[in-house]
Amino acid sequence: MNKAHFLIFAVIIFALNASAQNSNKTNKADSIYQAKKLVGTWRLIEFTDLDSVSGKWTYPYGKNPKGFFTYTKSNIVNLNISSEIPLNISEDSSKNYSVNLDNYIDHFALGYFGTYSIDFKNSTVIHHVTGGSIPYYIDTDQPRPFTFKNDTLIIGDNKTWKRVLIRAD
Repeated sequence: MNKAHFLIFAVIIFALNASAQNSNKTNKADSIYQAKKLVGTWRLIEFTDLDSVSGKWTYPYGKNPKGFFTYTKSNIVNLNISSEIPLNISEDSSKNYSVNLDNYIDHFALGYFGTYSIDFKNSTVIHHVTGGSIPYYIDTDQPRPFTFKNDTLIIGDNKTWKRVLIRAD
């Protein structure tokens, strides 16, 4: 290899390395921005799942569900969801009322808390559940794909399930 070829080769390697470093800086800056954007309290405005048989969206908590998802700077997650029409049970009669836990969680209310981490490469927030109303979530990781559309947070794949939230704080 003569000096001219070596010089050209060295310039190409330098340019590729500089491009990769700029790409890493851009990716890191974007990751920091995404993490900061997630922090806050989000109000649930839509909770939908696609019915695989009918191909139609279902609303297990009604068309106007209630709830909040909170992500703190110190990586704590807390979420609560309830139906737009709660069960109408008095405190006195609650002791005599039995409910199927799966039915209750799927249609009336759920909540859990723990910590979270973010997989920036896959745009996924992972909820590390430590407690809540879903016993089989405790001590598990619950990955949730997410995207932002302006000040709207969409959790889910947006094809078969989605949770749409707007900033509350």
